[in-house]
Amino acid sequence: MKIHHSIPWRDNLYLFNYRSVHTEPVEYFHYHEGLEILYIHEGAGRYIVNNQTYSLKPGTLVLIKPFQIHHINVIVPPNYIRSLLKIKASVIERFLTALPQLTTAVSQLLEHPWSNQVFHLSSKNALYLENQFLQLHEMLASVPTKVQKEVVALFLFHFFTYFNSHIYPPDCSGGFKYHTAAGSIEPVGAMVRWIAKHYHLSFTINEMAAELHFSPSYLSKLFKEQMGMTIIEYTNNKRLDEARTLLSLPTLTIEDISKQTGFNYPSYFIAMFKKKYGMTPLQYRMQTKL
Repeated sequence: MKIHHSIPWRDNLYLFNYRSVHTEPVEYFHYHEGLEILYIHEGAGRYIVNNQTYSLKPGTLVLIKPFQIHHINVIVPPNYIRSLLKIKASVIERFLTALPQLTTAVSQLLEHPWSNQVFHLSSKNALYLENQFLQLHEMLASVPTKVQKEVVALFLFHFFTYFNSHIYPPDCSGGFKYHTAAGSIEPVGAMVRWIAKHYHLSFTINEMAAELHFSPSYLSKLFKEQMGMTIIEYTNNKRLDEARTLLSLPTLTIEDISKQTGFNYPSYFIAMFKKKYGMTPLQYRMQTKL
C-alpha cells in the first residue's frame, strides 16, 4: 500500500492544485492528516473509501476525512484533470472561529461517519464549484503570501455553505446524514489519529496501545512497517511540524511553543528543531518575518 505522509503543505497549513493534468494512469492507496476536497474536471475511474466503490467521471466531487484510507484508480487516456485542496484539520477551527455555526457543522462532518463521500454533481452544482476553484486559484496568485491563509478560509466558508445547502443537505432532524454503523478503523490510521489528538502531551506507547486495544509490540511493528519510521519519530515530526505553525504567532515564546507541542524541555525542543530544519526556532521565526 502506498502511504503519503509527506505533503508539501503551503505555510504548513494547506495544499492547493488547480486543474492539474495527469497524462499517465493514477492509482494509489493513501491517507493524510488533512481534509481533502477533490473535484474531477476530466477523467474516468473508480474511488474506494469505507469499503465502497464509486465511479469517477467529470463533475465528481470527493470529500475525504483526515486519516481516512482511500484508493483511487484513474484510467488514462483520456487525460485526468483535477482540482484539489487539502487542509490540515488542526487549523480548520482556527480559520473559522469567527463563524461558530459553520465551524460546528464542519466539526460534525469530520467527527461522524458519512453516508456518502463521493458526489456526482448536477451541471449547476458542478459549474458553481468550478467557478469557486477558479476564484481561489486567481486570488491565491494575486494576493500577498500573508493573506493567502485568509483566502483559503473564505473559500471554505463558501464551499461548506453551498455544500450543506445544495449538495449534502441536513436531514429532517436538522443534523447531517451520517452512517449509523461506524466501520472498523485501520490500525495505522487509528494510531496516526490518536497521535494527532495527543501529541501535545507526554504519553507512552503502552498508553496509546491500551486505548486502541492492541498490544504495544504489534502497534510498534506495524507502524514502522507501513510508515517507515517509529512511533516516536513520527510523533516528534508531528510536534516539530506544529511548532512551525506556532512560531508565526509572535505572542508565544519559544518555551511556550515547546510546552504546547509536547516537548518537556525547551533545550531538547531547540535541538530537535535545529536537527530537522537546519536552524533554531528563533532563527526560523526571524526568517519567516522577512
